[in-house]
Amino acid sequence: MQGRMFRRLPAVLLASASLAGIAPVHAASTDAPQSTTAQYRDWQLHCVAVKDDSKTCEVAGVAPTPDGKNVAARVVVGRPDPDKPAQIVIQLPPGVWLPDGASLTVPGGKAPVRAEFKQCLQVCFAQADIDDATIAAMKAADKPATLSVVDAQRRPVTLPISLNGFKAAEEAMSGK
Repeated sequence: MQGRMFRRLPAVLLASASLAGIAPVHAASTDAPQSTTAQYRDWQLHCVAVKDDSKTCEVAGVAPTPDGKNVAARVVVGRPDPDKPAQIVIQLPPGVWLPDGASLTVPGGKAPVRAEFKQCLQVCFAQADIDDATIAAMKAADKPATLSVVDAQRRPVTLPISLNGFKAAEEAMSGK
C-alpha cells in the first residue's frame, strides 16, 4: 500500500471515543482532571470523566508506516457500556476499499475480528464488537497482531500492530 494510504494520521483518541459512545466532557466545578492519559509501552490508556463522576476509558495502539516515521492505522479498544460487549475501532486514512472492511488477527485468537467501516471523513473508521476471548489472546500474545485491509486498487495490505503493553493498559482500564 503506497501513497495516500500512508499519510500521517491526526491524533483521534477522543474522536474514536465519541464513535464508541462516549459523551463529550463539560467543565465541572471541581479541580479533578477531566481526562487522563498513561503510556504502557506501545499502548496508550485514555480516560475521560463523565457526568456521574465515573469515567470511560479506552486503550489505543498504532501500526506504523513501513518507514516507521508515521502512523498508518490506529486500533482502539474500549467498553463504553459495562453491560455490553467491548468495542474495537480501527482508524485508517482514505484510500481503503470500504466493502471489505478491516480485520485484526491476534496470535492465539480463534478467528480474526472483522470490522466494517462505519464512516469516512478525513479518516475512515471501522468498528466491531470484540469478545473477551480475543482480548485475552491480545493480552497473552508475544507477537504482533496483524491488521488487514484492501486498498482502493484492491490490493491486500497487512500492517503489524504491536501488542507490547496491551495487557498492562487493558488491566489498568479494567481496574484489575
